[in-house]
Amino acid sequence: MGRALTLISYKLRFFFGPSFRGRYGALVYLALVLVFLPSGYFFGQTLGMAIVGADLDVAIGVLAAPLSAILSFGLLYSLGNGVTAHPSEFDFFMTADLRPREYLTADLVFQFTSLLVAGGLAAVVAALAMVVALGQPLALLVPLLMVLLGYAVLVLMVSQILVVLRVRHPKKPIRSVTLVLIALSLLPSISIADPGFPLHYLALPFPSTAFASLGYVIVSGNPVDPAWIATAGAYLALVVLAWTALSRTYIFHGVRPTLSAGFGQVDISSRTIMQQRMIGAFGRVTTRVRLRTDRGGETGLMARLHLIRIWRDGSVLFVGIFAVVAIAPVLLGGGQDTTATRTIGVTQVLTFLTAILAMNWSYYERENLWIVLTGPGRAGGYFRGLMLSLAAVGLIVSLGFLGLFAAATAAQLRVPDVALPVASPIAAAMAATALLTRVRIKPAAFSPAILAILFLVSVAGFLGGLVGQGLLLGSEIVARLAGAETIAVLQAFVLFIYAMVLSAIGMWAVTRLSAAFRL
Repeated sequence: MGRALTLISYKLRFFFGPSFRGRYGALVYLALVLVFLPSGYFFGQTLGMAIVGADLDVAIGVLAAPLSAILSFGLLYSLGNGVTAHPSEFDFFMTADLRPREYLTADLVFQFTSLLVAGGLAAVVAALAMVVALGQPLALLVPLLMVLLGYAVLVLMVSQILVVLRVRHPKKPIRSVTLVLIALSLLPSISIADPGFPLHYLALPFPSTAFASLGYVIVSGNPVDPAWIATAGAYLALVVLAWTALSRTYIFHGVRPTLSAGFGQVDISSRTIMQQRMIGAFGRVTTRVRLRTDRGGETGLMARLHLIRIWRDGSVLFVGIFAVVAIAPVLLGGGQDTTATRTIGVTQVLTFLTAILAMNWSYYERENLWIVLTGPGRAGGYFRGLMLSLAAVGLIVSLGFLGLFAAATAAQLRVPDVALPVASPIAAAMAATALLTRVRIKPAAFSPAILAILFLVSVAGFLGGLVGQGLLLGSEIVARLAGAETIAVLQAFVLFIYAMVLSAIGMWAVTRLSAAFRL
């Protein structure tokens, strides 16, 4: 056990050391954790409001949807890596007298600790918000967190089990079995989205269903069903027994180095290899969309260039996954949840998506700007196109959410409800592009630049959306005083004009700021 503790200490020091040894110490890390607390709060509040007054099936479905997504991500992780290993571990640990079980134990503890350090506080705030939204005592937070921690351990152990099986039986269709498990884990979510689907959450004992049922009886105060306790306990016992039996397998020859950078760092070489694989995998589809350089003006050409880059380099897959994570809990919601609460939760994720795309540009595309700077033109058109592309991606996700929400809930969306998810992506894109003309983000440990983009882009996005809602409220008041009857048409016109003016101001500001841009 002492060797496992040594390896755990080594992994944690390597992974989190750069985040605490920087110029500002742990302050930037703590600030970054605090930035995600509002998102966690709104997410938990959305889940809590969604199950207030809802039927048992709907309530369990709402709680099980994010748990199913977590299980799906764990299974997807097992398809690739499943085990975190730094290249130095191959030289100093795997060649030493270290048993496979000790290594897997150390890796399991490391992954669990990393999840707690990175997102544990946000998860606690989300659980707290859900308990408060239901009006339950805060003491229920402890058993609810215990259920979540147990589910996290189950997902991590399942991921390791599949990796060990793939190494132990290289000729067996373990990957195909994993894909089947991913499909099965998504069936409950499909059944909630489509009530006509033959399988429902309570029809089969899915792991997410069992743990969601335990969470529901905790936060609702209903009596505990022994069947769900037995189901959750059986899953945990089965996974622990399987892990114990397989952890003796020699796996070092099948482990690949995946932990190439610390927390908050980006390994450009490994990310480039990943992008090459994604481009090769999706090339037959993505290359069908081509860039026509003989059409449009400078700004339009640059906007299409950035959109095609996002489409081809694999960022579109990240956008799709992020959109599903943002939209699924909202679409599966019910109860007394309001449209305003749901749009706020989705807007939180949309602004974060814009910030991530902006940081990816700084990591991979900033150095390529020498081509633009050495040409006869200026960088203004390039950055205007970047802003429009970021706004377009956010608007596509927003409009997709609004369309699916209207179709799933049969609700009639009011124009003020649409203002926040429509105006926020434009304001967030403007703030992100403006910051990119002044801030250089290095693929190192956390820095104030990363914190500035994540925080300021989110704040700017919300401010832009709130200003739009304020204008619509003012136009409604003026229209009622004037005795107008077509208030919705007037508000739609005001929202359109505001979006155009906001885009024009953003392009003007980006053009002025890009004049002093330096590589």
